[in-house]
Amino acid sequence: MGGYSWGSAFDSKSGQMIMVALLLMVGSFYTGTLFGNNNASIYVSQLSSSSNSSSSHGLFSLSLVKFYFIVVFMQSSALHGVFGDGFCSVECIYTFTNKVALAYRQTPIVIPESGMNVCPLKFNEYIPCHDVAYVKTLFPSLDLSRREELERHCPPLEKRLFCLVPPPEDYKLPIKWPTSRDYVWRSNVNHTHLAEVKGGQNWVHEKDQLWWFPGGGTHFKHGAADYIERLGNMITDDTGGILIKEVNRLLRDNGYFVYSSPPAYRKDKDYPLIWDKLVNLTSAMCWKLIARKVQTAIWVKQENESCLLHNAEMKQINICDTVDDMKPSWKTPLRNCIPRSAQTNPQKLPPRPERLSVYSKSLSKIGITEEEFSSDAIFWKNQAGHYWKLMNINETDIRNVMDMNAFIGGFAVALNSLPVWVMNIVPMSMNNTLSAIYDRGLIGAFHDCMLFALPVGHFVTWMHDKESYQDYNVQGFIIIRDEESFTSRVQHLAPKFMWEVESHVLENKEKKTETVLICRKKFWALV
Repeated sequence: MGGYSWGSAFDSKSGQMIMVALLLMVGSFYTGTLFGNNNASIYVSQLSSSSNSSSSHGLFSLSLVKFYFIVVFMQSSALHGVFGDGFCSVECIYTFTNKVALAYRQTPIVIPESGMNVCPLKFNEYIPCHDVAYVKTLFPSLDLSRREELERHCPPLEKRLFCLVPPPEDYKLPIKWPTSRDYVWRSNVNHTHLAEVKGGQNWVHEKDQLWWFPGGGTHFKHGAADYIERLGNMITDDTGGILIKEVNRLLRDNGYFVYSSPPAYRKDKDYPLIWDKLVNLTSAMCWKLIARKVQTAIWVKQENESCLLHNAEMKQINICDTVDDMKPSWKTPLRNCIPRSAQTNPQKLPPRPERLSVYSKSLSKIGITEEEFSSDAIFWKNQAGHYWKLMNINETDIRNVMDMNAFIGGFAVALNSLPVWVMNIVPMSMNNTLSAIYDRGLIGAFHDCMLFALPVGHFVTWMHDKESYQDYNVQGFIIIRDEESFTSRVQHLAPKFMWEVESHVLENKEKKTETVLICRKKFWALV
């Protein structure tokens, strides 16, 4: 067969863990590349690295029970074709054995001995579960008014590509932060019509070899006004305002809702009617309108349980049935009702950074003791220091961080003194600990270890731009830690995805030694 079959090599549990690791690696290649036009040999150019590298990165951490990943997104200098790995003292060119061939998912999954196949270049812009051609076949079953076509729609396994997407022709390593906030190499996103389509919106302009983002513009196809108007109509559509009721569920007590849409300031068309519906909805939810000026209205969600109960008795709203808050709300249908306040006597928390270290009521509610809380903070502070040393990078080289099993946000807190942006992820299979993460003043979300719908080209951070996805920049890291029996299998498979692997040993929370793999995504291209 000449391949590596999972069906016979791994038990069920290990196979699932390996699958998660490889999905991340496959995803990094699906989402980390865009355009190109030839399919010859695969090369990588390498140069020695040091702690004084001019690179700027981001970090991503995933842990499943005992199983951890950390992925570092790198925004490096503009030196094209250079990969720093510490093993080559001069610039080196390596030829890989990976083949350029279209491949689809099989059961069991088989990885060729020559390495993962590289997709033909005509699939450069292929995005898993966001394939435009496939989604169009689903239009009859989708609610286009709610833009369901933009959500994830995965084809059957046998129709999913299982090959690495190559980088575009003349791809350059991303410009170093903070310059990358305003400039992107044009060859990395070589769609010249961007400037034509977006020029009038002052979103992006062509400037020599660069795309320039002047700021203050908008990337919306028909301008921000059209986009905001659609949002306003969706909030009070014929579903009974179910979307704004979902906002109410997500909004914390004393939180603010800012509304900038034509119904807030225009008197023509049916805008006054929409405004009246919105005011009735927010009043029924016991929100208070505190400002309405120019083109914006602001409400505050009040702590008023008696108001909710009264309005429910008056049939103005429906109170939701009690649900288990510890279970993640992953892919749970929206409910056309209002939940009761989760806290009868909400705790007043201090501002950041003090808030990061406060033992909140939400921690007690999910069963975390003060001792466990303190122990978790100490552990992750130590681990963060170890990771930087093992990756051999400066503290300022990290830019974006994702912790894929954040638990109570200890790792993000450990990075608080660094100039990084952290997304905390609670896996859908774990208990709901987001309340503890939010109480610490951190950001977080549920997820299922699939690709994040991130912006094109990883221009600045994950919150900026469009058109495609890039979970892992070239030269980024994944840190995997688990028992030797598992990490040894990952160590064998990672090079087949053109990742470099180094093995280390650290202590876990139980003071037992644990294998830690530092995996780095190589910078390669078809030439």
